[in-house]
Amino acid sequence: MSDEYGGITDTITPTCTTIKRTPSRASVSSTYSTRKRRRVSVASLDLGQDLARPLVPETPIEEINGDRFVTVRTSTSLPLNITPRTNRIAKAFGLLDDRVLSPTDSPSLFSDRCFRSLLRRSTSELFSTSRAASLLSAKANLGARNHFVLALDGPGMSTNLFASPIAWSHANCIGVAFKYDVYFQNLESRAVVHLCRSSLSDGTVHSIDWGGKAKPYLLALGTTVGHVRVIDAEKRMQLVDWVDGAHGMGGMHWNGDVLAVGRTGGNVTLFDIRMRAEIAKIMGHKRRVHGVKWSVDGRHLATGDDSGIVHIWDHRASDLLTTGDKNIRMKHKGPVKALSWSPWQHGLLATGGGSPDGEIHIWNTGKLVPSSGPMHTIPLQTTITSLHWSPHCKELLSTHGYSWAVPQTSVHPVANTSAVGVENSLAVHSYPSCRRIVNVKAHSAPVGHSCMAPDGCSVFTVSPKEETIKMFRVWSAPDGKEKNEGSDMTLRSTIR
Repeated sequence: MSDEYGGITDTITPTCTTIKRTPSRASVSSTYSTRKRRRVSVASLDLGQDLARPLVPETPIEEINGDRFVTVRTSTSLPLNITPRTNRIAKAFGLLDDRVLSPTDSPSLFSDRCFRSLLRRSTSELFSTSRAASLLSAKANLGARNHFVLALDGPGMSTNLFASPIAWSHANCIGVAFKYDVYFQNLESRAVVHLCRSSLSDGTVHSIDWGGKAKPYLLALGTTVGHVRVIDAEKRMQLVDWVDGAHGMGGMHWNGDVLAVGRTGGNVTLFDIRMRAEIAKIMGHKRRVHGVKWSVDGRHLATGDDSGIVHIWDHRASDLLTTGDKNIRMKHKGPVKALSWSPWQHGLLATGGGSPDGEIHIWNTGKLVPSSGPMHTIPLQTTITSLHWSPHCKELLSTHGYSWAVPQTSVHPVANTSAVGVENSLAVHSYPSCRRIVNVKAHSAPVGHSCMAPDGCSVFTVSPKEETIKMFRVWSAPDGKEKNEGSDMTLRSTIR
């Protein structure tokens, strides 16, 4: 019969004798003739010998330019004897083509592999290569030094983290409050001067702030019972004393001749040094106002209170932008003391919350709409005590107290990662990516407050519990900028 058994043409008669003579399965190969075995088998091999030696190609692999996702059959002769029958079977299944898709790894050519690997590496380097850090950036300054440049003793400072016991003037003098006494030091001559002392009935000094560029020797101080004094440090003479025994002291900040003072009752009082009297009172907060900060152009005043509410007051309109029919609310989940206006983008405000908030919010106050949230949020799970925008590059500095970061096994590892190493430290974040680029352990205890130099390059930090004051060089100024230039320089500086 002629069938699928490789073209065998012998006629087999199914008789009993034939059935009895049929051999067992184990001896089938020995009963067929040699001619039949060669026509039926795929190869004539000694399997024991072939399996014992490694499968090494008999001829070298030819370098053939093949497609990327299509395997290329090599010219290596495998240890098989190809017969006309196996060729017919291979042709029936389409296996004789030179382009055969295979689910297994193909013998890719060495030259092609090297070329593709080099191409991928070059492309990845092209897109992943980061720019060299700007010489103005904190990464090239504080990040390279990673240490303070000056340390001073500070015994007796207020341990209240909402106090503002240090300020840096445009005359390059720092003023520091130690309980009832206020001292200032000229950083150029290093001369230390005892400026004043408050009485026991006035309470301890809670906040101080130097006048602006036009009046760099005017120092305002506020006591815990609510007394506000303005002193001419150059002449060592008290100019005015505003008494408000009904409301204690919060934060304060100068805007030209006008001094804004936060109160414990939630009000913000405006004093004019020219009139030596109170000129306005801003209502809106219901709790103690810790943070008070004028914008660089003096048009807006940002305030933050103990309940986490932030208000924006328009100086020209004499009205709040965050209340009324607009129903706009800027809020943290903890007290807000840290406030900072951007010197190179109008309306950009950074606010920092204390426990249990621990976040930095960045707002565009020029586009406030009802129910609007912050543009960016930086979760740190650490008390934020002060904020400063760099006038020379798009970076934001923050100082921190204690942390309540969750363990590493938390369900929210991202939030925990952002809080690692921030406790009692000085951190710098890039904008608008909000990525932390520098983090320096400033003190062994919480950082209570900080102030920026008039040139916008250095900051002083205070740690009341550690009783130390440290100066850090954070940024560098562009070439040609004088060290004594004031805030007007910030609007003209080169932005990275």
